[in-house]
Amino acid sequence: MEAGRLINQGQAAGEPQMGQVYSGTYPAYLANSLQVVALDKTGAQMSNGEGRKPTYSACTAAFAPNLGAGGTTDVCGIIGSASKQVRVLRFAVSGRATAANQLDVQLVKRSSADTAGSSAAANLTAVAHDSNDAAATAVVTTYTGNNVNPTLGTTVGIVRAQQSNVSAAGSGGAATPVEFDFGTCNDKSVVLNSASEGLYLNFGGAVLPAGLVLNIFVEWSEE
Repeated sequence: MEAGRLINQGQAAGEPQMGQVYSGTYPAYLANSLQVVALDKTGAQMSNGEGRKPTYSACTAAFAPNLGAGGTTDVCGIIGSASKQVRVLRFAVSGRATAANQLDVQLVKRSSADTAGSSAAANLTAVAHDSNDAAATAVVTTYTGNNVNPTLGTTVGIVRAQQSNVSAAGSGGAATPVEFDFGTCNDKSVVLNSASEGLYLNFGGAVLPAGLVLNIFVEWSEE
């Protein structure tokens, strides 16, 4: 059996098996190609629960979101890529305000991306978890401004909604962070298949409490 030889799907039974010590790099094999089993450095079959797909994070701390006229909609979103399939793994938010309060937080998937409109848009820095991986192609954007919201893209639907309790600034009180995780229960992550699709942190048009600042992070993979 030659490594890399193409075999029709489902016809590998009975082929002799070989192993190759894993080098630590992420291979990109052709579909339906027959590859040797990966071994660890002791010669045992490789078993590694850590993902090999390029993974990235972007975050912001003490972020003052846009205050929409009559209420706030999208404040932060991850927009997909024209060259990669983007899988959103985690999206989290916590915060504080002048007085303790509650926020209804939701994630909205859109088939067309938001535009800044009258708000000010800024892209967060995407950090690769592995410095050997290429730069991220997805973009995480925040929106700021007084009495303005971004122009919203086309809504597919709300995929998550929870309440987050924000603490009073300077009180030392405990806030209640909200973290949305995907792909951890044998479910499919939220997949963005193009640069038009996005997943957005949204407050449903609610009037946000005075002095609100947010800590937000997004984690995703690209393939």
